[in-house]
Amino acid sequence: MDAKTFLGTHVPLFSGISDDHLTDLSVSSELKPYKMGQTILFQGMTVDGLHIVAVGKVTVYAKVSGKGFVQVAELGPGDVFGETSILESGTAGAMVKAAQEGTLVLVVPQDAFRRLVAENADFVVRLKALIASRRTPPPVARA
Repeated sequence: MDAKTFLGTHVPLFSGISDDHLTDLSVSSELKPYKMGQTILFQGMTVDGLHIVAVGKVTVYAKVSGKGFVQVAELGPGDVFGETSILESGTAGAMVKAAQEGTLVLVVPQDAFRRLVAENADFVVRLKALIASRRTPPPVARA
């Protein structure tokens, strides 16, 4: 499957995006392979683009005071990461590692991603909702 088809059919964030925008995103993207346990993003590093899990899984770790890095999420095919860093801070707020052997991550360069953000208000609404959902703490389990 080519990158454009993958983005348009398997990545919920890009649902309803125009063919022209999908083409722009896909022609500049790069598919990167990772081994299990390999770090994809280090917390604090500059994020070079929007990362999309194509095959496999990744685990997201956040630094918690007094506890070191704690797993906060596991993402699979079609899930994205790095969006907040691109839009707000420029650096990764978490560490992301490949959770399976043979994980493939499609990286859409910042400039192509920013063009879509600048030209598609509906996409920005979905993007902000995704960012907000990741900032909401999980519900506390009651015993």
